[in-house]
Amino acid sequence: MANLLKKLIGDKQRYHQFQRDVAALPQPYAATLQALETYMWNFAKGEGFMDALEAILHLFQESAADQVPVTQVIGDDPVKFCDDIMAQYPDDLWLITYQNRLRQRIKTIETPHH
Repeated sequence: MANLLKKLIGDKQRYHQFQRDVAALPQPYAATLQALETYMWNFAKGEGFMDALEAILHLFQESAADQVPVTQVIGDDPVKFCDDIMAQYPDDLWLITYQNRLRQRIKTIETPHH
């Protein structure tokens, strides 16, 4: 289990610092980021994904400091917001791995064997 945790989030201290920083955000920023994080981890496959989460954290920290409403930050569709962020980190998503496997499998099926 420890190895799995290490694989998923890499440096535990980095992740714990991220959690502390999220908890320090005012509401509704903290709760919103926690919800986004929960959703996004369903698709993440490695520690590199912490970069995406930290980018959102910094965006939320700046937005909170500037009193920009959280709905203005993420827009009307939180799924689209997450998908747009995750698209910037394709190597860190299980989904992309599975998409590429499917493409390769179909390509192999379509290629005539001699």
